[in-house]
Amino acid sequence: MKPVTGWRYRFICAFLRCCLRICHPVIHIRGRENLPTGAAVLCCNHSAFSDPIWVIVFGKCPSLPRSMAKKELLEKPVLGWLYRKLGAFPVDRGHADIGAIKTAMKTLKNNDKVLIFPEGTRVRKGKASEPHSGALMIATRTKVPVVPVYLSTKKHFWQSVTLCYGKPYTPVCEDAKPTQEDLERLTAELMDKIYAIGAQK
Repeated sequence: MKPVTGWRYRFICAFLRCCLRICHPVIHIRGRENLPTGAAVLCCNHSAFSDPIWVIVFGKCPSLPRSMAKKELLEKPVLGWLYRKLGAFPVDRGHADIGAIKTAMKTLKNNDKVLIFPEGTRVRKGKASEPHSGALMIATRTKVPVVPVYLSTKKHFWQSVTLCYGKPYTPVCEDAKPTQEDLERLTAELMDKIYAIGAQK
């Protein structure tokens, strides 16, 4: 299934923004000006199924960012259809999914954005996470900037929500080809940046 483009993309995003504002009358959006015009890997903390929708529709990017989502989610009848329309592509978290990596890298080489949740699964507030290094591996290979994104972990009805887009940065490695230790270090630094953005008032 091809993701929506053009006016359909803008219409769906506008409709979803209205729906989210009805459910959450108070929404704080910060740092949207930090989003680069070209390719970038957007990396966000993960606490709910709706997280990709928040990051995509409030980013207001000229073209639809592609998001990496677990294949089980995209197999759901309604939610899976919506996410595919919003540019999601499947990843098999239990294996080294070469197909998903190639899709992400191709998207970046086409000067578009990719949204990845390094934690890989929903993490509740106060719980420890074990982030995966795939996002940093893709970013270092394609030499595109990383944008840390923070989204409120609690999103109950009528509760205020904060969405923050941090400043893009380029991961730095000593060697041209980062080792697994390098990627794990860079991933830990990324998660620190994400949660530091959320701690800012």
